[in-house]
Formats: sequence, structure tokens, C-alpha cells
Amino acid sequence: MPAREELEEIVERTGGEPKKTPQPSWMQPMLATLLKERFYGAGWIYERKLDGERCLTYKKAGSLMMYSRNRKLINHSYPELVEALQKQPVPEFVIDGEIVALRKGQTSFELLQNRMHVLNPNKTLLERVPVYYYIFDIMHLNGYELVRLPLLYRKKILKDALDFKGRLRYLAHTGTADEEYFQWVCGEGWEGLIAKRSDSIYRAKRSTDWLKFKCINEEEFVIGGYTDPQKSRTGFGSILVGYYDAGKLKYAGKIGTGFNERTLKSLCETFRRMSRPQSPFIDFDPNKREFHWVEPKLVAQVSFTEWTSDGKLRHPSFMGLRDDKKPAEVVRET
Repeated sequence: MPAREELEEIVERTGGEPKKTPQPSWMQPMLATLLKERFYGAGWIYERKLDGERCLTYKKAGSLMMYSRNRKLINHSYPELVEALQKQPVPEFVIDGEIVALRKGQTSFELLQNRMHVLNPNKTLLERVPVYYYIFDIMHLNGYELVRLPLLYRKKILKDALDFKGRLRYLAHTGTADEEYFQWVCGEGWEGLIAKRSDSIYRAKRSTDWLKFKCINEEEFVIGGYTDPQKSRTGFGSILVGYYDAGKLKYAGKIGTGFNERTLKSLCETFRRMSRPQSPFIDFDPNKREFHWVEPKLVAQVSFTEWTSDGKLRHPSFMGLRDDKKPAEVVRET
């Protein structure tokens, strides 16, 4: 890890006197803004966009806490990562990254579903669905606040501070990218790229200093209802989803693909416990017997080809449930 003198020199060279502050118990993660029109240029770096669970880790005085982006403690879902992080020689740090499961070298949110909602997984599950923690930022180290350092300095400190092996991986970046590289990325099956301003500070909010370039459209939506199953289908036919706009839930369409028998059964049982008489959507309340309503408490990850002109999802497919984001935080990405 960086020597104290080197760390102080970096802080002084980039942001004035070294700033020593107590380690925070929590800070909101920095979030990227979706950008439809891609660009490439000096002053930016590009990282692989990962399809997993965001994780901020706080280590201090022998204690180690792993939190999802909505501050849900997830230590008991990923014991192998806790063990690897506890073994790090650095006594105190706050780091940011993404927990992923890999299928043929590609991150798979569907596969990660087998781990996200399981507490204290048994040995069989640990071996069947191994997970990895790709770390891309560091905000605090041994009493030093690093959030106001330029990104490239933070990444240098991160790479020197931790021992990346086994389940812990440093998320590499490139300073040169173009449309040919992006098309290669998509051809390799990546989710896309995250473009980051190389001199940006770490802002605990959504920022245009970090931008998302997606190969496919994939967003979160709130489940507000479901339809009856048809023909040989069991459980339900489709789920009805939406997003919040000015605090009101707007209807985005129905999704009938992406479910296996286990998911159909599990969701159907959950829906019965969450039943409500009226539609939670402000703009969708058909008076038909095959429509059923649920309290808007579940968040689904959904892939789709595009938004239609009337604001509905085209060819959507269910990918899994998320419990690391509050339903009220689900808005349409623009």
C-alpha cells in the first residue's frame, strides 16, 4: 500500500494540505448518468459496465461492513468476500465496487440472483455460484478522506492499497476508446462502458462526471400488478410494471418472458401476500377480471429493446428482483 509520505504528497499535490477525517459510517454511492449519444475524448477514462450488485465496504478497527447502494447490510450473503476483505493488511478503508457472478466470462445478473437473496449460503451454493468483487474506487484510507482527489489518483491509491487476488479484482480502465472499441465491447457480451471524467472528485449522488454507454437497454421497474396465466402457464401470465414520475407511479407495460417455473411459483405466492384492490398506477386501471394489483414494493430488473413513442417498453424480459434499491427511487432513465 502507499507509504504515508507518498499519500500525503499525492493529497498535497492535488488538493492542498492532507485532510485527515474520521471514517464515515455511510455515504451515498456516486451514480452514473445514462447518455444515449456516445463520445470519446481526452480527459476521460472508460471502464467495463458490470451487471451485478453495487457494494460499498467499510473496514475499521476489525469491523467490516458491506452495504448495498440503499445501505442494506449484505455480509451474510457473501461470506467468502467478507473473509477476503478481512485478510487485507490495510486497517481502515472505504471502497466502492460491484459484486458479480460470471457465466462464460460475462457478468450475469440472472446467475447472481441465486446468491443475492440467500443469507448464509451453504457450501454447495458457494461452489456452484462463486462471486467476485470488482473494486473501482476508494473514498477513505487510514484516516485520510480521498473523495476530493482526482479519480486517477484515487485509482492509483486503490491499486496500491489492496491485494487483488482470488475473489477481489481491480476494475481496469482505458484512457483511449472510440466507436470501434465500443462495438467490440458489445460483441464480447459486455453490458457497456462507464465513462468517467479522469479528474472528477467522488460525489455522493448521480453525476454527469460518470456516464453510462449501454450495449443493451436494461433498467429497474416497480411491479404493480399481474395478469392471469394463459394456456399451460402456471402462477401468472405477465407482470405489470412502472416507474415513478413526480412521486406518482406511471405504467410502463407488461412483461411475460424471462420467468422459470420456480420464479413463477415464488412470485405468485409473494403477490398474494401483497394484494390490493386498486391499481397503484396513476394512468392504468383497466376494469378487467384478469388484472390483479399488488402493493408497489418489489423492484424488477428488466431488459428491453427500446421505449415506444407512447412511453411503453418494447420486447421487455424479466431478469430478476432487486432489493438494493427502494421502489420510490425507480425513475425512468433519460
